[in-house]
Amino acid sequence: MASILLIYKSKTGFTKKYVDWITESITCETISLEQIESVDINNYDIIIYGAGMHASRIQGIKKFKDKVMDLENKKIVVFITGASPCEEEIVSEVKKNNFSADELGKIKIFYFQSGLNYEKMGFGDKSIMKIYSTVLKFKNNKSDIEEGASKAILESYDYSSKEYIKPMVEYLNELINNIITEKV
Repeated sequence: MASILLIYKSKTGFTKKYVDWITESITCETISLEQIESVDINNYDIIIYGAGMHASRIQGIKKFKDKVMDLENKKIVVFITGASPCEEEIVSEVKKNNFSADELGKIKIFYFQSGLNYEKMGFGDKSIMKIYSTVLKFKNNKSDIEEGASKAILESYDYSSKEYIKPMVEYLNELINNIITEKV
C-alpha cells in the first residue's frame, strides 16, 4: 500500500475543513506544518501540503519546500485554499509567486475556493483587507475579478465545497495504484 502524509497549515479553518474532507476519501496521516520536524518524511510515498493563500502567497510554503522539494522518488501534491474564485488567471499567479519552473515540474497543484473568516483573522490581515477594500472602492475600470472582490470582501463568507476535492482525490487514487503496481 502507498503511504501518504498530509501536512497542512490552517489559519482561519478553511484548509482544515478540506483536510477533513480529504481524509474521508483517502487513508493518510495528517500533521500540521508545525509538527513537520517530528515526522520522518522519507517513510511516505506521497506527500501532500495544504494551506491557504494571502495576496497570492501560500502560507508556510517556504518551510514545506525546504523540507521536501529535494527528496527523491516522492510524489508531491499541493492544494491551496483561498477566497478567490478558481480562475486560471488567479491560479497561474499563485503558481508563479510560489514555485520555480523546476518545482512546478515536480508537483501537482490543486486550488479549492474557500472564503473569508474575519472572526479568525489577525489584526494585520483584517487591516490589509480593509485597505484593499478601500483601494478597490475608488479604483476606476475594475476588472471582473476586482469588481467581484470588492463586493465579496465586505464580510465573512464560505464557498467551500466537498465537490472541489474530487479531481485531487482521483489523482491521488491514480498515484496510489501506480505505486502499488510498481511495488509488485
